[in-house]
Amino acid sequence: MHRNISRAYDALWAEHERIRRIHMRILSQGDPKLERRLLRANPNSSKHHDEVLLYEERLSRRQRRRVLKLVSYGLEIERVMEILLKLRF
Repeated sequence: MHRNISRAYDALWAEHERIRRIHMRILSQGDPKLERRLLRANPNSSKHHDEVLLYEERLSRRQRRRVLKLVSYGLEIERVMEILLKLRF
């Protein structure tokens, strides 16, 4: 049972990181240096959140909707990951 939970958690973590990469790629709008910098930043820092919000304001309406869907999906993945962590222990 624990092994299956660990596998599921690892798969969800990989999906979460994939969603984060897509999000940062949209924000960087083709600038590889900016994308790399956003990906390397600590996602829990307030400075990073402020910077992400700044770049999100510059997006078109269509891009904002896509980012909103990605963020919602990422949050749902995080919720499931938290549940798996509770089951693990």
